[in-house]
Amino acid sequence: MKTLTETLPMPAFTKPKSLLICLLMGLLSNAAQAQAPVELTSITSTTNGVSVSWTDPGPGFAYTVQVRESLTSGVWRNGAMRYRWPWPYTHWGDAPRSLPAARYYRVLAQPVATPNRGKLLTSYLRGQFDTNALNTAFTNWGISNFAHPRFGTADRPFTYVTVDPYGLPITNSALLILPRGANGPLPLVSEQHGTLVLKSDAPSQPTSGDIWAVVLASYGYAVVVPDYLGLGGSPGYQAYFHAKSEATSVVDALRAGKALCASNNVTLNGQLFLTGFSQGGHVTMSAHRELEAFHTNEFTVTASAPCAGPYDLGGVTVESMLTNSYPDPVPFALLLAACLPIYQLADTLEELLATPYRSTLPPLLDGTHTDAQLAAALPADPIAILRPDYQADFRTNVNNPFRQALLDNNTYPWTPKAPVKMFHCQSDPLVVFANAEVAYQSFTNRGACCVSLVDPGALPPFDHDACWAPSLQGVLAWFETLRQ
Repeated sequence: MKTLTETLPMPAFTKPKSLLICLLMGLLSNAAQAQAPVELTSITSTTNGVSVSWTDPGPGFAYTVQVRESLTSGVWRNGAMRYRWPWPYTHWGDAPRSLPAARYYRVLAQPVATPNRGKLLTSYLRGQFDTNALNTAFTNWGISNFAHPRFGTADRPFTYVTVDPYGLPITNSALLILPRGANGPLPLVSEQHGTLVLKSDAPSQPTSGDIWAVVLASYGYAVVVPDYLGLGGSPGYQAYFHAKSEATSVVDALRAGKALCASNNVTLNGQLFLTGFSQGGHVTMSAHRELEAFHTNEFTVTASAPCAGPYDLGGVTVESMLTNSYPDPVPFALLLAACLPIYQLADTLEELLATPYRSTLPPLLDGTHTDAQLAAALPADPIAILRPDYQADFRTNVNNPFRQALLDNNTYPWTPKAPVKMFHCQSDPLVVFANAEVAYQSFTNRGACCVSLVDPGALPPFDHDACWAPSLQGVLAWFETLRQ
């Protein structure tokens, strides 16, 4: 194992007489040591922090940077970053808010294992509910006018293997809800939840759940609810609205969910329905595309009902955020934090943020702070968190890297084969109706045979959340006409 040590003066924002000592350690495994050694190539210090780079020993490796403040005491710990370790890039930025007077670094390289995608890892029975309890819950949720449970339900959270945005193996979590006492083979539903900020709010977590999934299970469907990367039992931060990893999470959750059904003697009938609201609509569209493009040997989509999703994320969604009347600043901050590492927008989030957000915002994006805490720390104009020059470029330049990253996550440029019914309220100010119109027009222009767009009719106050219940009612009614 090769070790290389280099010293240099600390950046201007640290104590002037201190030294920053960087210790870069080589590869760990015997197989890895047969490759070229990892060598430090540069350390660059600016007001944005310290950027550490190293050589690439060859394909098939991922890296973790660890830090400590002393070589004689303390333990090595993973450096702070906006996604999770390991990752495939040969550079990393240490943000100024985390730099002490002196710091030691080491970079660990490890061979990337081939992921056993969809492997079921763990599961347990969390709770069971009879129809009386569900009727009470449906009344409390304001949906008892159309939701009438036929069966009790049983919740089984589980974990499984999937891949992260870089194709590296990662553990994720999900929830399986089964109807109790249903006879005969069951149709399978993948139901995708909306935006969450707290990791602990993911449906698989002990004090959480998912209303749509409970309703569908109470009608005799086996329902899988995937958590998204960075939520629930998945390590790191959210890959918020990253279409590819949304889709792979769903595909692999379905694989593991089917295995869990089999282990509980639940027979499936081969039908697969997809649905989700808000971010769940975007995920539903991503998953449908992925399933029909790459997994027709395993799954045949019966029908897909994406609801109120920002399918034109880089188009009409961005334009609505630029109007200075966008009703919620939180999604933009989550998008920026998610795109930063995946699309290499900068070494650190702080580099892209204006004062005071460069110091106040990053600590709040760790999955342990609430939506309300985030909203209270953000300006009414979501774009105003960007530093002035980057903000001006984002507003006017369609080739801005962040805008290009959002365009990459549009979910409508494809031709669905299975029927698609999009539910979207025209009065929605958060996820504007034009998202569904753009998707519908794209699908019909491409010759999709069975696509429709329905406004289920929001109730006062005619906001985004008001479309939730009528959309669920429409989805349930449609699925019931198609189930076997």
